[in-house]
Amino acid sequence: TMVMCLVFAMILLIILILLRKARKAEENMAILNEELQKSHEDLKMALVSAERANAAKTTFLNNMSHDIRTPMNAIIGFTALATAHIDNKQAVKDYLEKISVSSSHLLSLINDVLDMSRIESGKMVIEEKEVYLPDIFHDLRVIVQPNITAKQQELFINTQDIMTENIVTDKLRLNQVLLNIISNAIKFTPVGGIISITVQEKLCSTEGYASFEFRIK
Repeated sequence: TMVMCLVFAMILLIILILLRKARKAEENMAILNEELQKSHEDLKMALVSAERANAAKTTFLNNMSHDIRTPMNAIIGFTALATAHIDNKQAVKDYLEKISVSSSHLLSLINDVLDMSRIESGKMVIEEKEVYLPDIFHDLRVIVQPNITAKQQELFINTQDIMTENIVTDKLRLNQVLLNIISNAIKFTPVGGIISITVQEKLCSTEGYASFEFRIK
């Protein structure tokens, strides 16, 4: 009887030890599953983040490729004109000045493209600098003129209602917006058509600020 009790006690002890090990294994498995689940969620979030960053890059570069074509067309067009009038010193000088305007805008765009850290973060950095507003419209006309000429169109820029000509703005961003709209206007206006840009300075209640309205027709 004593032997049977000892055997029974040993069996019971072994069962308890096995149950404890089984419970410990279950706990370890639960912890492992939780860690795997967390790793899976982290991987999913990393994948989503990578896909968003990739989509942002693709969108950015697609937009920039469109922006880059406009000054490139101007450079090519004015270079051809300068070559065709190589004996006319004044004409060549004028074309070279226009090439310089388009080249400066193109360089700003390329520097923007090369700033990959900004593309990946999705943040746009606004550079606030003093700008003479009539210079912006002069440069816009220079850059789009070859496309205007190619479609035998006319371009009119009305800035009579501007009282504040010296402003602080991001010239590159403003040029990008206006050039995109004007390029579309040139594209969808028939041959021989008219494109007009009207700029009005609106009343602004905030001291030191100015409000402008741009209309492209």
